[in-house]
Amino acid sequence: MTLLLKLFIVFVKLSFFSFGGGYVMIPIMLKELEANHWATTAEVTDIVAIAGMCPGSVAVNAAVGLGYKVAGVGGVIAAFLGIALPCALVVIVVAVFFFKIYQYPAVQSALYGLRPVITGIIVFAAVKIALSSGIVAAAPGQMMENGYNINMGSVHLFELKSILMTVVAFFSLIKTKVHPIFVIIGAGVLGIVLF
Repeated sequence: MTLLLKLFIVFVKLSFFSFGGGYVMIPIMLKELEANHWATTAEVTDIVAIAGMCPGSVAVNAAVGLGYKVAGVGGVIAAFLGIALPCALVVIVVAVFFFKIYQYPAVQSALYGLRPVITGIIVFAAVKIALSSGIVAAAPGQMMENGYNINMGSVHLFELKSILMTVVAFFSLIKTKVHPIFVIIGAGVLGIVLF
């Protein structure tokens, strides 16, 4: 199987099983990319951060960035088609049938069941990124070089600057009406200053 076809199939799979948005796709994407040796967790994290700052869907933006990293312009096309075509098909089917069946109790119950699971998947992605990027419980070689790493004995607990930035970003989004793009841009500027 050619690299472009494999890339297309991976993103088709991601697209069909990423109900709840682009951030839900992150844990599955990490597994697929690591299994194929296409990207590390740190690289995926950086690409998802950039995808979140760009206009458009996080899933499509991340697919384009990762497609380019894996196979250049051809990878962009393969990943984009892989992520976009299933979404388009599902949206068409949903648009045609969803509002006809939405009022049924079984459909409502299924949607109520999906909400907490999607929330759990997003939390899992956040924890996995924190663990693999040196923010929490980093292995000796994975701690942030310019970070203020808090250790207990030989065990890394967390990187203080990153934890503080996480808390500030979280509460900024909850307590204010600041747009997430400005939080991301602010984090980039703080990263330049602090790290």
